[in-house]
Amino acid sequence: MRIWLVAPAWKRFSVTRLALAGHRWLCDELAARGHQAHVVVVADDANLETAAEFGFDALEWPNQPLGEKFNAAYRYAAEHDAELFVHIGSDDWCHPSVFDVLDTLDLAKAPEPVWEPGQTVIWRRGPIIVAQRSITLVDLPTGVVQRCTVLGKHGCIPWLIPRVVLEPVAFSPVQPDQARGIDGSLVSGLTVRPNWVYQDPAEDTCVDFKSGTNITPFHSLQSNLGYGDELTLDALHAKWPAHLVELAEQTHRSELVGAAWTAR
Repeated sequence: MRIWLVAPAWKRFSVTRLALAGHRWLCDELAARGHQAHVVVVADDANLETAAEFGFDALEWPNQPLGEKFNAAYRYAAEHDAELFVHIGSDDWCHPSVFDVLDTLDLAKAPEPVWEPGQTVIWRRGPIIVAQRSITLVDLPTGVVQRCTVLGKHGCIPWLIPRVVLEPVAFSPVQPDQARGIDGSLVSGLTVRPNWVYQDPAEDTCVDFKSGTNITPFHSLQSNLGYGDELTLDALHAKWPAHLVELAEQTHRSELVGAAWTAR
């Protein structure tokens, strides 16, 4: 399958590098499974150079209007024959186990429902978007790690979106002048009503790194999502390769120094 990760980026250069390092490992792992995995980084700053370092496609596009920036990324992936679009941020990791679902489901078409006695099944005969319920949040300035469960209707990203979902809107699902709330705009812009399937292969398969420059700060997500015990970056070693966790630790130290300098 031809898989394209869509990753618009803006500033936060060390955080973007951390995310793209994770994407590089993901693409290599997916290639070993027989998939053609690519990343398009859309930016107008030094993040384009970082994308090229990792062997990713770099699309130069202004940061505003933000909605059109996302649409440009989707159109780029479509022009390069993407079959599966992965809606992901430039501050996220996505573990290859998230893609295990491709071995059991055809996302372009929902399977026929299996009826059990006394059971009511509501299942549209249409495509599937795969979402996650659990996400691991990392506050880079402090190194605090917390696992959250998202109970909203559409779960949390990364979303695995088959091509047939985006074709009817010419691969431009986001309101062009949207300045924030891109995820919600993408969903509301679809003309196809997909089935939403939630799957969490294991803890820490989806990691979201928050820095001091995020639009939505870490503490706001804490209060919105709820959380369990506070962990450290060491918790990521159980699921992620050592070189990525080491880079996360280096980025944490960099963010810590930056936060201290700003406070002076």
